[in-house]
Amino acid sequence: MIHILTIETQNESEFAQIKGFAERLGAHVKESHSDGSLSEADELALLNRVAGSWIGDETGDELNAMIRQARHDNPRDIEL
Repeated sequence: MIHILTIETQNESEFAQIKGFAERLGAHVKESHSDGSLSEADELALLNRVAGSWIGDETGDELNAMIRQARHDNPRDIEL
């Protein structure tokens, strides 16, 4: 059975210490470095996964109309 543990560090010193500890324990270490942003390909893949999971009978225009009708921001007469 494989267990995966993700540890996010903010500096190189923490990373080196944790990696060294894992190696001393004999654990397989797989490194991955990221600046936290998604590549354009990853963004498109995520969009396709999210958009592909949407199931509904309403069109975009119908959803927009429903949202606008549900709002309670009509002008009101207020005495000051």
